[in-house]
Amino acid sequence: MALAGCSGGGDGPGDGGEVEVDWFTTAGSEAEKAVWEEVASIASEENEGLTVSLSTAAWPDYWTKLPTVIRGNGAPCVAYFQMARLAPFAPSLMPLDDAALETAGIDTSEFDSSIIDAMKVDGELYAIPYDLGPYIMYYNKDLFESAGAPVPEAGWTVEDFVEAGKAVTGDGVYGFSVSQNAERFNAWLPTLTGELLVNEDYELDADNADVVEALEWYAGLVGDEQIASPVSSSTQDLEQQAFLSGNAAMYVDGPWAMVNLKENAPFELGTVTMPVGPGGGGTVVGGSGFAITKTCANPDEALKALASITGAEAEEYLGETGRAFPARTAQQPSWYGNAVPDAEETLPAALESGIGYRATPTWVEDAVLWQQGIVGVLNGDSDAEQFLTDFQDSAGS
Repeated sequence: MALAGCSGGGDGPGDGGEVEVDWFTTAGSEAEKAVWEEVASIASEENEGLTVSLSTAAWPDYWTKLPTVIRGNGAPCVAYFQMARLAPFAPSLMPLDDAALETAGIDTSEFDSSIIDAMKVDGELYAIPYDLGPYIMYYNKDLFESAGAPVPEAGWTVEDFVEAGKAVTGDGVYGFSVSQNAERFNAWLPTLTGELLVNEDYELDADNADVVEALEWYAGLVGDEQIASPVSSSTQDLEQQAFLSGNAAMYVDGPWAMVNLKENAPFELGTVTMPVGPGGGGTVVGGSGFAITKTCANPDEALKALASITGAEAEEYLGETGRAFPARTAQQPSWYGNAVPDAEETLPAALESGIGYRATPTWVEDAVLWQQGIVGVLNGDSDAEQFLTDFQDSAGS
């Protein structure tokens, strides 16, 4: 992947030439990349004399490349950030103060206030959000039908989830796809424990007794219950791949996955809220946005691009395609038009009971550390309590 300078391809602002603004974001498939290319076209069309040039990387590769890319002379002008991974990069980003917002013509009151707040670091806004949403359970209706099992319904329990998984497991098919990803395990913690891996003071709290019990239960889906397949060491999104290939009947993801799933699933897709556990139900609500790098040569043009990338037309399009549950409140209904029918009940219910995402200042590195050690735990080769103790001791160091 090559990233050009953010003013490449033109004579520069004010010279009558075309100004190019480079935009770096994550995309997990060709279908998703095509969505972002259309958003880049919208931004280019809305701003005469400006071209938005897109570069993408798959999720794990993006976070591997970004620390180097963002600090180099050829850094992109506009870059993607998940709320949990924004804070460590704030020193490399341009604060979006009142003057910057006025230049861009961005009115933050048009966005969901919770995700605007999540794009702040120490009270200062650094990114404009384009989406938000809770984790939900996606399931393969065809597999449930062929097994003669009832599909999951809102209000189901973790016991119901295990029984549903057993009902569809067999002949090379598993009921669920577990994840090496810390965030997808974290999505279970509100319903299992009522808490998250990170406490309200934004400190890691991974080795307490409740999290140990939750991880033992999660790993037990592979070993004890045998409703999930063993996992392999990989940075790729294997749980979504297993789901799309029909090898897993259920998996956890956010509303941002709808575009990939609808495009690639050769079966009828269903959604339901996370099952109710000892913690009382609920899940994590996250979101993402875009920021401008301090090394951008044309910050005013980048602000215009940012305003369009997160503008009403782009948000409506992202909602309609199923790529994002829009951060702009007026555009949120557009997501339901391309989502599966039951999502209109699932998403609001999940939002109502969700907990806002929390991350440590070193969460990018912490998440990698988690992924390096979790495979043995999930496959029953290492102890959950010892892993969490080691993770707590090593994270942030």
